[in-house]
Amino acid sequence: MIPRSTEPRTAALSLAALWLALAACAGVHEAPAPSGQPSGREGWVIYTLNALRFEAPAAWSPSGGPRHVKLEAPGGGARLEVSTPEAAFADAAACLADAEQVMKRAETMQRVRRHPTTFGGARGLALEGDSAGWHVWAWAACDGGVQYQLFLTARSPAPPEVTEVYRTLTASARIGGQA
Repeated sequence: MIPRSTEPRTAALSLAALWLALAACAGVHEAPAPSGQPSGREGWVIYTLNALRFEAPAAWSPSGGPRHVKLEAPGGGARLEVSTPEAAFADAAACLADAEQVMKRAETMQRVRRHPTTFGGARGLALEGDSAGWHVWAWAACDGGVQYQLFLTARSPAPPEVTEVYRTLTASARIGGQA
């Protein structure tokens, strides 16, 4: 059973801990804002991080650098962060083992669900939970020894625009030549 905290401060700290864990693993460094390319869908752009391609709303403000992309919704009610660690893992097994450890750090959130998945055509893990009035989706996918970490959060209940971002992300993200 996953421990649940009803204290908002503890839940907020859990959310912050998950973000810090993902950011620390990726070696976050701010740089000039990344730019997206037109996706063919009005109001959406495609971002590329290493071998990962994903769509996001053009209205979301980008920041980050070559290993970390942060997109924030107008008004600050949602955020998408995508990153990859600086060093690759020895192989997919080591990558997935690390992903498991990263996801375990979020177990103090409420209503946490964590499970194996395929993201962008690569094996990985998914997590979903709630923390201090925010809903969180997180993925860690491994392309060989290269890990991609994604973190989408929105004020709860998530508005339809964020639900569309979630659906688009899970349906259209691709890693390398993965189908």
